[in-house]
Amino acid sequence: MKTLCFVVLLGVAGPVVAQQDAASAPPGANVEEVIVPGRKPENLRVEIERLEVAVYDRFNALNSSDEFDIHCLEQAPTGSNIPLRTCAPNFVIQAESKSAENMLTDGRTGAGNNNNPAEHAMLMQEKSRELTAEMQRVARGDEQLLRDLVRLDELKQLQSQSSGEGRRAGH
Repeated sequence: MKTLCFVVLLGVAGPVVAQQDAASAPPGANVEEVIVPGRKPENLRVEIERLEVAVYDRFNALNSSDEFDIHCLEQAPTGSNIPLRTCAPNFVIQAESKSAENMLTDGRTGAGNNNNPAEHAMLMQEKSRELTAEMQRVARGDEQLLRDLVRLDELKQLQSQSSGEGRRAGH
């Protein structure tokens, strides 16, 4: 799902940011470096989560179908006490729920697995494409959502840079 959000950001925000940069730069100026002030990782994480909530709440209010509404939750994976934040659209949550229900039913009745993984993957890819198109459509029509998406992308890039530096320093 994170990949989906970045695809949407690149598809929608990239041209807008490029236009803004080109419009604000004096003629002949070539911007080669963007300087972003450093942040403490814990503050960055909190800001990303806050902005994700704002983006998804706004998108959920403006999109054309409840199946595209995106919800986030924190839960610890099996065998861990550390909760992870995951966000998913309703169509993914419903598909996972139906799959789990089918597995339980099949297990109780002794029936074979009626799930077709290839069919499920194709359906999820199609729905993901529809979600991407819907997010792009909504973001193009709502300046606040577009600004928040661009800012969220900037923060996530900063987070990935700072986590990369931490891994390099630990070696």
